[in-house]
Amino acid sequence: MFDTSKDILYLVISLCVLLVTVFFVWIMYYLAMILKDVRNMITDVKNKIESFGEILDTIKDKVVSSATVLTTLGKGLADLIGMFRDRRAAKWDEEPIEVKEKKKKPRK
Repeated sequence: MFDTSKDILYLVISLCVLLVTVFFVWIMYYLAMILKDVRNMITDVKNKIESFGEILDTIKDKVVSSATVLTTLGKGLADLIGMFRDRRAAKWDEEPIEVKEKKKKPRK
């Protein structure tokens, strides 16, 4: 089988090449799995960011609609208070009570 030491050298070299090849295949497999996990994490992060953006849009819409309703409600209450003030003044034959408006502070 082994006639010369050269044959043993070739056998050892071929085994070393085989081991190096197996090692590189093993490294490539783990690198591929790491890249797959990174891709999955990036996809998950994108989905979370999109859902967070949708939540922010929903909150913004609700705040805008609430602000509109509260503004309308405030104006309605002001008109209602004015009506009651005028009725009270008419009932007691008095001048209507004037409500002092707050002075707005200048913005800096």
